[in-house]
Amino acid sequence: MPSHHSLVVLFDSIVLVSAVLSLCTFLPAILSRKVQRSIGWYSLMTAWLVYTISYGLLIGKQEGPEPAFGLCLFQALLVYAVPPLVSTGMTCYYIEFYLIISGLRSGDPRAPSLWRRFWLVIIPWFIFLGIILEVVLLVFAGKRLDRVERAGNNFYCHLSDNTPNLVTASTVITNMVILLPLEVWTGYIMYRNWDIFRRLSRMDRQIFLTVYLRLMICTVAAVIAFAFSMLAFVFPEPDATSLVYPTLPIFIAFAFGTQKDLLRAWLFWLPAIPYGSNIINSGGSIAITTNIYTSWGAVTSEGISTESEATSSHIHKPAISSGGQLGTTGTVVLSGIPTPVPPGIDPTEKSSTTQTQIDTTSRATVHFELPTNPRHSPPSLPQRVEEDMTIYENDRLSEPRPPAPTYPGA
Repeated sequence: MPSHHSLVVLFDSIVLVSAVLSLCTFLPAILSRKVQRSIGWYSLMTAWLVYTISYGLLIGKQEGPEPAFGLCLFQALLVYAVPPLVSTGMTCYYIEFYLIISGLRSGDPRAPSLWRRFWLVIIPWFIFLGIILEVVLLVFAGKRLDRVERAGNNFYCHLSDNTPNLVTASTVITNMVILLPLEVWTGYIMYRNWDIFRRLSRMDRQIFLTVYLRLMICTVAAVIAFAFSMLAFVFPEPDATSLVYPTLPIFIAFAFGTQKDLLRAWLFWLPAIPYGSNIINSGGSIAITTNIYTSWGAVTSEGISTESEATSSHIHKPAISSGGQLGTTGTVVLSGIPTPVPPGIDPTEKSSTTQTQIDTTSRATVHFELPTNPRHSPPSLPQRVEEDMTIYENDRLSEPRPPAPTYPGA
């Protein structure tokens, strides 16, 4: 049986490892311009970071004299509030993913509305503040200042009163009752609509599946939290099993921190993937060295063999469901080729059509023009949209591609 001091050291080590992994997951999404995530993802990662930090506030003061009352109370407030925060955050994040997946049945895999996403982000933090307020009222209004103390296992501070523990456990259990059936139902929808998934590009298909699998890994952490919340009703006094609490962020870091763009962001010393397509002009033949994908379509070298054809390569958006057409038809214009310069574009003039422009260094400029016919334009498209174009160094997708959906954490 490990000594009491050894258990404290082990607890602190797990907290530090969880904090480092959480930061390694979160920082690239903040500092790197190449990593894009939804607001729900940032909210969830912030919640897990607060969760990790809350268990480490007492490091260095877990043995010996009692810590300062202010520090002990502050940690007790967080320790009771962070489990409902992360469990509600995971539930709301999964609801966002479910809404996107459920839209596939109608051929419209888009993110929820702005207001719906706003509430999915803000609700976990409302609950977080509500739990803190509940504990503050219990301590001060209930005159229970003497109940704030270091737990018997010396891992963290808590209240010797069992009321906040039961409120926290009940909130976590409620979230798990919602989350687990929702995950099963989401998987069922994906299975029943697999024919629609097959019509998506392979990349979009992989993103949906990998996000779902990563959320399943998060569910492992959710099940652990669910089990220990149930135990809190039977064994309310903290013991050695509390070692499990700081391990939960490790599951989250493994699920979300191993995505390719996050890992690539840490390898900042390696050459970046080209942010433009090299255009080769040899003997009057123009070729694009990479395939360019945007949310409106794909630009490939297929069908571009002469200068005149380079200025009129059409992008068609295939239907994803019967009678439904995603996006519209546009025209790709290539410019910046040293010799000869393709006709049809004047870099000093602004096009009257909606245009996406990508400026590259020592490479040609690719202009994507949408047709002026309003019946072909998406109703929600602004008059002028600037859109990032991502280059994939492979030719696995030469066929046209439907608009890329918005993913909550892909």
